[in-house]
Amino acid sequence: MEKELSGKREAQWIYVLWYIHLYILGSYGIYKLADAAWTTFFFAVFIILMGALGITVGAHRHWAHQSFEAHWFIKVCFMISHTLVGVGPIYDWVLAHRIHHKFYGTDKDPYNHNKGFLYSHLVTNLMSNPDDYEQTAKQIDMRDIESDGIVWFQRKFYWPLFLIVGLLLPINAPAEYWGESIINSVFILGFLRLTVLMNISFLVNSAMHIWGLNLTDKFPPDDNLVFLINRSFWLNYHYLLPWDWKTDEFGGYDTGVSGFTIKCLNELGLINNLKTTSSQLIREALYKSATSKKTTCDVLDDLKKAVEYETARINLHYHH
Repeated sequence: MEKELSGKREAQWIYVLWYIHLYILGSYGIYKLADAAWTTFFFAVFIILMGALGITVGAHRHWAHQSFEAHWFIKVCFMISHTLVGVGPIYDWVLAHRIHHKFYGTDKDPYNHNKGFLYSHLVTNLMSNPDDYEQTAKQIDMRDIESDGIVWFQRKFYWPLFLIVGLLLPINAPAEYWGESIINSVFILGFLRLTVLMNISFLVNSAMHIWGLNLTDKFPPDDNLVFLINRSFWLNYHYLLPWDWKTDEFGGYDTGVSGFTIKCLNELGLINNLKTTSSQLIREALYKSATSKKTTCDVLDDLKKAVEYETARINLHYHH
């Protein structure tokens, strides 16, 4: 008789200890900025920006949601940038994120927003996968990721890549090229950079708690945070149409550094087939959902197919 699998999760104490030390040492890295060279500061900002784009544009919009197609050279850049973050292989990140979308708000959702921000953002990343995780993973179509040679290469050689690209090169560069102290390099380009990038990666899955609104909330919201945080329904929209490349990870639409980067790469011809939709198509989909026997999921799938067809048609016309 087969053992019944459960969704129970346990704390992984090695991760707990690692993150405790990372936060403490990363905080000390902020202090070390005071006696670091300006070149080191700007280099750290550059590395953090590259790592963030590796998560938002690469792992999230390109690989997890197939919002656009990319030239192999740009995919390699995305892979290297993602490796800078230190949150594991692209394959594992994409799998967990697709499970999050497919089973949103259920016990199978690894970032279940119903359990609060702290759980979605941090606690879940300190825990083991549930016993039934492999069964759940089998329900996710990962064929596109499994056939991607660049994702395969990173997954196969992740730890050597992370040690070289994610640690040795960025930490050694300030000391090697402009005489920064090795202590400053370790704490700023090592611990502080990893702390910031790790939290950016976590925020992609927990952002709803900060920038999102509940369905019953008023827009714009009546609270003082409106001066600090732009809360909207765009994240709710993302969970309905995750393939729209214009949806920002942090509550905006067609805005932000990630969106600007995608526009620039598209103009340079390095990415193409950008998927998005229009208000008219969404109105038609809503009307079809209300007047036909099709489910909302079926209607949204039809909308995605229509967008993919139109995107391919425009791309063919452009090349012609």
